[in-house]
Amino acid sequence: MKTLTTTLVLVASLTTICFGQKPDRLPGPENPTELDRFIFDGMKEAKVPGLAAAVVRKDKMIWEGYYGWANREKKIPVTKGTLFQVASVSKPVTACAVMQLVEKGELSLDGDVNEVLPFGVRNPKHPKVPITLRHLLTHTSGIRDNWKVLEDTWVKNGDFPKPLGESLAAYLQPKGEYFSAKKSFCQWAPGTKSQYSNVGVALAAYLAETKAKVSFETLCQRGVFGPLGMQGSSFRLKGMDQAKIAMPYGFKKKTGAFKPLGHHGYLDFPSGTLRVTAPHLARFLLSFIGDGQVDGVRILKAETVREMRRISFPKADSKQGLAWYFDKIGNSRVMGHDGGDPGVSTLMHYRPKDGVGFLILQNGEPKNGKFEQTLAQRLMKYAEGR
Repeated sequence: MKTLTTTLVLVASLTTICFGQKPDRLPGPENPTELDRFIFDGMKEAKVPGLAAAVVRKDKMIWEGYYGWANREKKIPVTKGTLFQVASVSKPVTACAVMQLVEKGELSLDGDVNEVLPFGVRNPKHPKVPITLRHLLTHTSGIRDNWKVLEDTWVKNGDFPKPLGESLAAYLQPKGEYFSAKKSFCQWAPGTKSQYSNVGVALAAYLAETKAKVSFETLCQRGVFGPLGMQGSSFRLKGMDQAKIAMPYGFKKKTGAFKPLGHHGYLDFPSGTLRVTAPHLARFLLSFIGDGQVDGVRILKAETVREMRRISFPKADSKQGLAWYFDKIGNSRVMGHDGGDPGVSTLMHYRPKDGVGFLILQNGEPKNGKFEQTLAQRLMKYAEGR
């Protein structure tokens, strides 16, 4: 087994050959700026193999950066064409596709989901209380993530094999293969409290799929990826060129080695398996900052975006809009989403008061949150100086 020192020397040598950089540099800009050096140093400290980041302001992307390895074993560097799995940053995209049907009057935010679904969904503890699309998109539905089921059914290097509706019925129906009255639902009634629910967002996606009579992936291609020019973006691995997707990595502290974890699929895929490049995700973010449009392309009405920003259940969660939520980055109040899966860590936020935003995509899990948070503040500060 190679030592960590030997590995770093080999990586540095390859970097010098391929990128004309100093021996201690990961792949990245040939003439690194102070910001580039901060990112390089932070990645090494946090044990992150590869990173893509972008800064936006109002209606355009003003900076982008690509660092490290998309695939260490194959020596593929991160570039602007590298697709990253973005984990729960997928949820705002899922919500966008769903809300397009709400705009058309085909779905109701506040109607009983059972009016659309081919199978009934009720919390067994509150059988008379309807679950609504608004509940699903604000994590107030009372549908719980049973992590034993969700983790045990993950598929390595492939998509979850069952159709979305079939797997959700098995999870939510009393006689279903994955059902548990205790672990599939919370004790409280829909709309009264909040608990983050990946399965709930996946059910929102299936609601749209059922009403539109096409797959959720097709809805996203037609309504989001196509109009915004996000070629190659997908929630499903099937049909994708996996050589273009950044490999998720774990870091083994005892050996000082990175372990490739493979690309995975799961039952509730609309909640987290989107693969997208940084520039394409930046365009999506810009469309939300622009009240539903960017560069003359409109994917949502302005009033829809305003509704998505609004806090629907302030007593349950004072920060949660429809998929998007409010947070603090330094002293700034921002709106966006973060994401994390094995070998994946992502951030996408913007500041409503001035339209400054950023995204950070990583194919590793930083050892602590300081690097991400500090980098987020640096990126926003960068925008202020431009």
